Amino acid sequence: MSQPSQHVSNQLLHQMIRKENTYKAGIRENHDLACTLAQRLSKGGQLESLLKENIGEYREKLKELSEKNVLHERKVNAFVGGLNRISSQSEEIEDYSSLLKESIDAEMKQLQRNSIEIHQEKMYLDTCLKLGEISAANQDDELEVMEAVSTVSLKCPITAMLLQEPVRNKVCHHVYSKHAIQQYLQRNRKCPCVGCGNTNVTLSQLEDDMATARLVRREQIKLQQQQKQMSQNATDLADDDDDDEA
Repeated sequence: MSQPSQHVSNQLLHQMIRKENTYKAGIRENHDLACTLAQRLSKGGQLESLLKENIGEYREKLKELSEKNVLHERKVNAFVGGLNRISSQSEEIEDYSSLLKESIDAEMKQLQRNSIEIHQEKMYLDTCLKLGEISAANQDDELEVMEAVSTVSLKCPITAMLLQEPVRNKVCHHVYSKHAIQQYLQRNRKCPCVGCGNTNVTLSQLEDDMATARLVRREQIKLQQQQKQMSQNATDLADDDDDDEA
């Protein structure tokens, strides 16, 4: 492929990547609709007395819709991830269609390996919450387990310290502190995680990782509480020593 054609193709790739939210708009609309209907189909909801014996069937159909929404979102993530894989390659590309298919397949396999169960995904839990099948507390517990499982470490691979403003790489899925990776990319393009094959990390590959940010906040609160408890224990010990001397 000639240099101008390569440039045009790269421009198209980046345009397609930037439309990720557009691709997911229909999924979000379906999810909002499912939640609205779920609330009306919940115990004591507007439609319970009207549908009577058929209400169980409709509730199951709504949960099936939520499962499909989760799967569709994963496919979009795989598609965008495949585009990012291609855009990160520095060598000339001869066959974009074949490479895109291979990249999407690779992303989908990685998602299947790393993803949690569909029934633990937030969209599915949202629907169950609106149906009244789980409580808000149970949903929080499920999400906490989900986030804990999906996050291997809360330490930045660059600073080796607790993550600050975590961002996730959409190509290799590694997480870094935002400022640290920005500084790192000024001198190196290889992903800082040991063994990672992503050798051309760019700022466009990075996105805010809100799930990890929530875990970081919880970890910070836990550390603060531990520090406070240690200080309190030290104070109590000092008071005990003063009492003994008296």
